[in-house]
Amino acid sequence: MKSETIENRDTILKEKTSTLVAVIQAVPSLLVPLFALFFLAFALLYASSAIFEFIKPIISEGDLTGGLVKGLHMGVVALAVYELAQVVHQEYDKSGKPSDAIRRIRRGVTRFASIVFVALVLESLIMVIKYSQQDLAGFLYYPVAIIVSAALLLMSLGVFIKLSSSDTMEECT
Repeated sequence: MKSETIENRDTILKEKTSTLVAVIQAVPSLLVPLFALFFLAFALLYASSAIFEFIKPIISEGDLTGGLVKGLHMGVVALAVYELAQVVHQEYDKSGKPSDAIRRIRRGVTRFASIVFVALVLESLIMVIKYSQQDLAGFLYYPVAIIVSAALLLMSLGVFIKLSSSDTMEECT
């Protein structure tokens, strides 16, 4: 009598576990495309806003430089959000299972940090141009701080890539 109860309990537990595993495996196949689509939609909104921000100062004030600065700023944000959408989409292969975790993380972090690095450098260059046109040389320490931050990010990325390389990973194991 007790053995039948234990067998029934084990069967019920296995069914619940298999149901839970099926749900956990189904969620990424639904959420990953939704998140990728969400970020892609925002990237397209930012890109269209970049075009608008570029044209608006030119039409209203005839300020080509102001339009370039504003349009470039929004374009860089659009590029960063688009890159995030790509990273989210490529997070899982077609089967919905994670690929090689270390390689995937290295590729995603490298791509995203590269976009952030470019955005920081472009933002600092935009600030230098803006401050030099308005004779605000006293405010140039802001873009210098951004460039130093970008340099630290680039060095940190290099250390991350070196420490997560296959040679280093084999030495640790």
